[in-house]
Amino acid sequence: MKLALFQTFLWCFYLVVVNVSFLLYRRLTNRLVRKIKNLMEMWKAQVVLVHLLLMACLLGIYYQPGPQDQLEPQKTLPEMGVPAAADRLVVFLLEGLNADTLFSPNFSRSSYLRDIIQREGLVGISKTSVPTLTRSAEVALFAGFNEMPSLLLAEKHDSIFNRTLSSKEGTVLKISDLADLRVRLLNAACLKKLQNSTRLVVFVHLEDVGGASPVDKAYLKKVHNAQRNIRDAYELIENSFNDYRTSYLLTSAHGLSILGSHGGGSDKERDTPFFLWGAGINHTTNNATLNFVVGNNVTMQLHNLEQIQLAPLMSALIGLPPPVNNLATLPLGYLKVSREYKRKAIHLNALQLLAQAKAVIRRHEQAFLNSWLPTTKDLDLQRIAYYQNQMDRLMDMGWRSKAVQTSMLAIKVAQKSLKYYYGYYHIPSVVTTVLALLGWQFFLLLKLSRKSWDSKEKRRGFLTWFTIVQGSLGLLLGEVVFLRWASFWTVICLVVPFVIWTLTIAELPLKGGWIFEPLKHLRWIIAPAAGIIVALHCSCPFSLAYIICVSIYNQRAWFHPTAKFLAWLALVCLLSGFLWSQRGMQILMTTKYRVILQTISMLVVILRPLFLGENHKWKVWLSNGGILIVGGIGIYLREMGKPVPLYIMAAHWTYLIYACASIPYSGSFCPLSRLQMIRFNLLTVHALLSDSYTSLFAQGLIIEYQMGIEVHEESIIADEEDNVDIRLDGPLTPPRHLEMSYRFAVSILLYLYVSLFGTGHWLSSFTYLANTARLFLPDSCSGPMPYLVLIHLLIPLVIILSSLKALSAFGRQEMRSIFYSIMLICNVVVLFFVVFVPHHVNWPTVHPSVITALLAQLTVVLLLICDTTVAFFFRGTKNIRPPIRRRNFEETQLKGQTGDNPMFATSEV
Repeated sequence: MKLALFQTFLWCFYLVVVNVSFLLYRRLTNRLVRKIKNLMEMWKAQVVLVHLLLMACLLGIYYQPGPQDQLEPQKTLPEMGVPAAADRLVVFLLEGLNADTLFSPNFSRSSYLRDIIQREGLVGISKTSVPTLTRSAEVALFAGFNEMPSLLLAEKHDSIFNRTLSSKEGTVLKISDLADLRVRLLNAACLKKLQNSTRLVVFVHLEDVGGASPVDKAYLKKVHNAQRNIRDAYELIENSFNDYRTSYLLTSAHGLSILGSHGGGSDKERDTPFFLWGAGINHTTNNATLNFVVGNNVTMQLHNLEQIQLAPLMSALIGLPPPVNNLATLPLGYLKVSREYKRKAIHLNALQLLAQAKAVIRRHEQAFLNSWLPTTKDLDLQRIAYYQNQMDRLMDMGWRSKAVQTSMLAIKVAQKSLKYYYGYYHIPSVVTTVLALLGWQFFLLLKLSRKSWDSKEKRRGFLTWFTIVQGSLGLLLGEVVFLRWASFWTVICLVVPFVIWTLTIAELPLKGGWIFEPLKHLRWIIAPAAGIIVALHCSCPFSLAYIICVSIYNQRAWFHPTAKFLAWLALVCLLSGFLWSQRGMQILMTTKYRVILQTISMLVVILRPLFLGENHKWKVWLSNGGILIVGGIGIYLREMGKPVPLYIMAAHWTYLIYACASIPYSGSFCPLSRLQMIRFNLLTVHALLSDSYTSLFAQGLIIEYQMGIEVHEESIIADEEDNVDIRLDGPLTPPRHLEMSYRFAVSILLYLYVSLFGTGHWLSSFTYLANTARLFLPDSCSGPMPYLVLIHLLIPLVIILSSLKALSAFGRQEMRSIFYSIMLICNVVVLFFVVFVPHHVNWPTVHPSVITALLAQLTVVLLLICDTTVAFFFRGTKNIRPPIRRRNFEETQLKGQTGDNPMFATSEV
């Protein structure tokens, strides 16, 4: 009975716990849903969501989905009756070594590997894919294909390491320090184990080579030291094994730009050197394209290949088949082996690609509605079986030349078919992306017209037959594509336009016109978009556009020249001239000038507010001046080749948090005082994150922006004294509201791109400046570095938007309209790259225009981040409009006019 009572008690207790847990879960879920709903009702969150979906569509166009099949690997070369050319493969992978640096005459003459190159080396240039990141390079090198960036960290692919470990007595050794390799080889027990391995892969990842500009002495010194250490490791390996059965590869994951950045699509970032020597390597080949000097009157041939071709080459050297998802062709000319070895190696390459094509074709043939959809005529299951049987028959008959020709033909046909099926949804993705962009453009035009008219007309809403049918068609298309076993990414890209057009049609008014003054919209959208497109290809016309725009803005000052106007004009010419010649001024990145410019920029940070008479508390002066001194000490230690102490890094992180958190809680409620503190703190942070001239340019741009406003105001006062009729402050009619929205948008975009160009963040690439985090992170910790790069990139824009919020009533009240105008301009830029730029030019190497298109799309997201940051900085300030020195200001207010002067945000540009 006691047991029954105890069981009853436990059961009741269990029910109570379950019910309480369920109630808590329901409450938490309801709160979460309510918060998400409130968040999604914010226009910024909606814009970010739509632009992220559009970015997903862009990635779907430029990147083919990765291999989705788990395939069986082919036989090894020893299993096919030929011994491996090498028992060991040693790969030295450096960070940030570009081809121009390694193959320059002065550098090659002093190379520690020069005699090896002359005696037995094979050198060349391997072309990487975009974006030029370390992880993507490792997938290309060891798996043989270029993967989508979003899947790099999520997917595990077959690679040389898998093939090595799956074989008998195969060993993989991954190390990041040559000293560790030396310790292992000098250990008798470890060396014996390695000597007993018939197949050994040693992967040495040297991450400390980058971190500076390629023209800097510190960078060249690192590369020389790395080569010396590699030479010592090579001699130690040869002495330890002493059998001449080791193959070596020295290459780089990516190159570096002049600023020491990577991630983009420039030639300096994509051209990486490779150096092969050792067992199985052919010293001389017939497919060289260039020569470079390695000694006195001694030249070597330079070869060209794609980075993914190194995967089947390394596999063939140690007798392995290519990785199952490899998409590259084995370069047979690089192998110094028997004809039988070459024939069977290329045979394995052909079988691997045919097996991959077979799996893809079979999946498409078994998919939904296959008989109604197009297929490739180059290859099918029957032809795959024919090629496989034909190659086996030719090998059995001993017809070597014919067998090699058949294998090469099979490789070409398989690659062509794989390209077709991996890009099967390319044209539909382009069409749906264009439709999505057009729908979003129409939606923004409706919203901006509604804001300009301040219309209260009712919308059509979602409960109409057209929107319901359109949504149903989108769901139907998504289900059909899903049943065809397409990737989730592809389904999303094909469904997005239906969602956006449903929102657009629901936004249409029940009565009245749809778009207000369409020709004015077209003029303001097309002209700035064309300027951005030109700037993305060449900075020279953009520098001219910058000087012309700001000169037009201050055109009245030309009739009343003052000392301030002449100083402002000189600063504009200086900034524009620097933009014009920036790419050729590589000398500024050398140690001789880089440290001097960095010191000057830190002095300007302190002297600027002193000369401008800004009123800051003593705590602000002390903290900013102290951290600049500490930063100078840290930079000195880095230049001397010493590590920055942890307490100095902790001080910089502490100041970074203080600089941002102290602004909204400074105790000042005046917008102008808050603006001065924002400029002082953020420019100090920018100087700590900058290298060479980047901080100096940013400060010059901020000073020019501020002086331009003052010059504009003085010219207006001078015109009033001369009784010149000026009409800046008229009634805020719908046409004027529309024009001011576009003027503010163009001004923001102009200064955004000028700051990006001038501070080294090229618009044609995702820059990843190596020295950005030198005072915040040790070399071995690179995880938070992208966030520091993002902060460095956005600080000038945050200051510009802060000036707009503090000095312009229109900028504060009509930010949504300004952002609608910005999005309309940026969407036209993206639409240009989607429609007019070929996306499959260099398959499977991704076309570099993906970087440009994504940056144009990402511009809006970055601006929204900056605007949210500015709103945080101005928390608690009194919404006081700055006085405008106009005689008719009181009359304007009495007449119900806005009295806003767009000069305070350079809106007349």
